[in-house]
Amino acid sequence: MPVRLVAADDWRPSSMTERRLLELEREGLLRHRTSLSSPEWIAPPANHREPKPPKGYVVSFAKFHRHSLGAPPSRFMRALCHHYGVELQYFSPNAITVAAIFAAVCEGYLGMMPHWELWLHLYRGELFNAPAGAAGVRKPVRAGCLNLVLKTGKTERPHEYIPVGLSSNHAGWDSQWFYLRNDDGLLPAYTGRLITECPENWTYGVVQVHQSWLDPLLDALKKLRLEGLSAALVLSTVYHRRVHPLMSRSLRMDEMRPGASSRDLEACRMSNEALADDEVAARVRAAVADEFKPEHVNGFPMRPDAGSIDLVRSFIVYGFDFGFLSIPF
Repeated sequence: MPVRLVAADDWRPSSMTERRLLELEREGLLRHRTSLSSPEWIAPPANHREPKPPKGYVVSFAKFHRHSLGAPPSRFMRALCHHYGVELQYFSPNAITVAAIFAAVCEGYLGMMPHWELWLHLYRGELFNAPAGAAGVRKPVRAGCLNLVLKTGKTERPHEYIPVGLSSNHAGWDSQWFYLRNDDGLLPAYTGRLITECPENWTYGVVQVHQSWLDPLLDALKKLRLEGLSAALVLSTVYHRRVHPLMSRSLRMDEMRPGASSRDLEACRMSNEALADDEVAARVRAAVADEFKPEHVNGFPMRPDAGSIDLVRSFIVYGFDFGFLSIPF
C-alpha cells in the first residue's frame, strides 16, 4: 500500500527551562553564556508552545549536545546541513551520534579532518515519517526526520567501518528544545518547513572514478576494526577527553598533545575536569546499544596517546591528510 502523508502534529509543548540548561553547562555539554546581549543559549519563554527563535538563533535539543554537538558548529557539521539541505532540528539524535563518531575516528585515529568523500561512501540519508494511526498513512515530523544510515551489506566490502550499534531509547527527546546562538549564521536559519520527500542527493555516493582513492582509508578503517575499535570505545575516549567532535576547534583531536598551547587546549575542551569512568560509561550507554562498562573507558587510545595505532603513513601520500577533498560549500 502506498504511503499517504498527512499534516504533522504540533510541537511538543515542553521546552528546556533555564535551570535545566544551566545543568547542561555544569555537565560540560553547553558553553557558558558569555554575553548578556547575545547569550550562547536562551530558554524559550513559557508562552512559546512551538519554536519562535529570535534573530540569530536556531532550535537545538539537549539530546544533541549530550551526543557531542557543540557550538560554534564544526565545518563538518555545517557541510552535513548544506549537503542534505536541512536545518539543525531535522537531525535525529542518532544522526548526531554517527556524525560525531565519524569525525572522532577521522581526527583521533586517522589523523585528518573529517573526509567528505569517505563520509559519502559510508553513509546515506533516510527520511523518517511518523505513523499516523492508520495503515499506509504517515505524517512528516517537525524534528528528527533525517537519519544517517551506514551502507553495510550493500557493497562488495560490507565490513569497511567499525561496528556502530545505536541506542533506540530516545523517548521524549524532541520535547527538550531551546534556542542556540547561530554564530555568524554558520547553520541554516530556522524556518519550520517540513520535509515530505527524500531528496535525491540523500542517496548520493562517491563518483566511481574516485572510488579507488579511498582504498588506503578503507584499509586503515579495516585495521582499526580488526584491532577491536567500536563506536562505544570511540565515544568513551571522546567523553574522557571532554571534547565535542562536532564543535569548531583550533586543534584536531590528534593535535591535542603535550606541547600544544594551553590556551588552545582549554578552548578545545568543554571542561578541564575529568569525568569519572562511571559517568563516561553511562554517557556511552545512552548513545549506543552496548553494555559498556567503566573499565573499558579509553580502552582504545586515540593519537597521540600512548598505545595508539599510527595509520597516517599508510595513506598520507595520497593527500588525504587534509580531508574534505570536495567539501560542498
